[in-house]
Amino acid sequence: MAKKTYKQLQQQLNQEKLQLQKEKQRARKERTHRLIQKGALLEKYFDLYETNVEDTEIFLKKLSNEVKK
Repeated sequence: MAKKTYKQLQQQLNQEKLQLQKEKQRARKERTHRLIQKGALLEKYFDLYETNVEDTEIFLKKLSNEVKK
């Protein structure tokens, strides 16, 4: 088996880095999609279409406290 040259090793490293970046990007897209879906469900079932983020957080904190009881 022939030894890999520095250039070949560098190319392999770059390919691995590129693959890792693609996996991270895919994971970010999946997370973003999931968060959008959950937000849409929150608006739908609690009729929060006109509620701002701060008021939504207050609502969720109160709801969370009630669920935990």
